[in-house]
Parts: sequence; C-alpha cells; structure tokens
Amino acid sequence: MSKSKKRLLIFFILSFIALMMMTYQYKSQNKGHSIFRETFSYPFNAVNSLIASARAAFNIHWNAVEENKRLKKEISRLLLEMQGYGEMAKENERLREILSLKPQMRNYATAARVISRGNDRLLKTIILDKGSNEGIRKDMAVITTKGLVGKIYKAGSSFSEVLLISDPNFSAAVRLQNTRQEGILSGTGRSYGILKYIPSEDAVEKGDAVVTSGLDGIIPPGLLVGIVTDAKKDETGFFQDIKVMPFQSMDKIEEVVILKK
Repeated sequence: MSKSKKRLLIFFILSFIALMMMTYQYKSQNKGHSIFRETFSYPFNAVNSLIASARAAFNIHWNAVEENKRLKKEISRLLLEMQGYGEMAKENERLREILSLKPQMRNYATAARVISRGNDRLLKTIILDKGSNEGIRKDMAVITTKGLVGKIYKAGSSFSEVLLISDPNFSAAVRLQNTRQEGILSGTGRSYGILKYIPSEDAVEKGDAVVTSGLDGIIPPGLLVGIVTDAKKDETGFFQDIKVMPFQSMDKIEEVVILKK
C-alpha cells in the first residue's frame, strides 16, 4: 500500500472516530438538559394537574347540585299535580254520589257547593254557592249522601245559608227507625243532638237509627238523621234523655243536595 492510500485511510478512521465522539457528546448533553427540565418542571406540572383535577371535581359537583335542584323542582311539580289529580278524583267521586241522589229523590231541587261558614257567631250555618235563582227557598231540607245536614235559613239570589242540625235553633220531626216512635230532634251547639218527647217506658237502644218523619211539613220523611249514642230513663220525668250523633259530620260538608218541601 502506498503512503498516500495509508494517509487517506488514517484520515477516514480519525474522521469516523471524531464523528462518533461528537454524536455521543451531543446525546449526553441533551439527556442532561432533559433530566434538568423534568426535575425543574415537576412541581409546576403537579400543581397544574392538581388544579385541573380540582376544577374537574368542582364542575362535577356543580353539575350535580344544579341537577339536584332541577330534580327537586320537578318532583315538587309532580307532587302538586298528583295532589291536584287526587283532589279532583275525590271531588268527582263526591259529585257522583250527590248526583246519584237525584233519581231517588222526587223532590230534588238542586245540588250546591259549600263555599264558607256562616258569619253569625250565634248560629251554626254554612253558605252555599246557589240561591233563589236556582229555585232555593227558605226552609228547604239540605242533605248529603250520608244524611240530613239542616235546612235553608236564608236564600239570596246567588247564595243561600243553611242552618245546621247541630244549631240549638234547629228542630225537626223524626222517628226511631225500628220502633217507629216519634219525637223531635233538637240541636245542642255540639256534635250531637237531643231526641225529645220519647216516653220513659219505650225501649230505646244504643245504635238505633233516627230518620225524619215528615210530620213538621218542612223536611221530607225517610231521610237518615243519625244514630242513638246514649239513652237514659228519667225515673221522675215522663221522657227519656236521648243523644243522637248525626250520620253526617258538620265539619266535613263540601257538596249538598237541596230538597223541595
């Protein structure tokens, strides 16, 4: 091999070695810088990651709160609708019961709704939403499907006032349904009434039903009134002390039927 070729070979070998050393040094420097950057930026990356996680958790919580509010409003709305539907169903049922009396009562006048209690503190009355324009007159009997409620006390053109059987001023001719013994039912101002003029020698039992007799010429006969809850014989008197509990509670009247005399 000539000297020129030897020199050229040595040049290429040295150049290759130099190139390899430069490449190794460059990689080493880049690796050091990369490790430095990673070490220096780690806390910032951790903080950013924590902030991002907190933001995501807050968004999830906020969305859950808003969804919870929306669901509560929806539930409240549905409950109100259900209550409204339930009230309508109960009202329809009561009205069907009231209207079912029409074919049974030949002296049926009209049906009415209770709109308030009477304003007179000395009288136990209720106010109806119908009056003389619908044919209602003073002293007409007022009933429900359960029994006698009272009689018309006043009749305006578009409203009327009912004197309840619990009022001390109310009285009606009645009889015991089983024995047919006749008497007068009077209000007491309390939840029960008093059956008067039943002789002491007549048998009266708890649970005996009381119905109207029609002998007063005002209230039609055969209407349910109440049930005997107590009967005491007065040894020194002529008549018995008899308590009668009305079938219809005076505090639970919403719709009524008015009967002609």
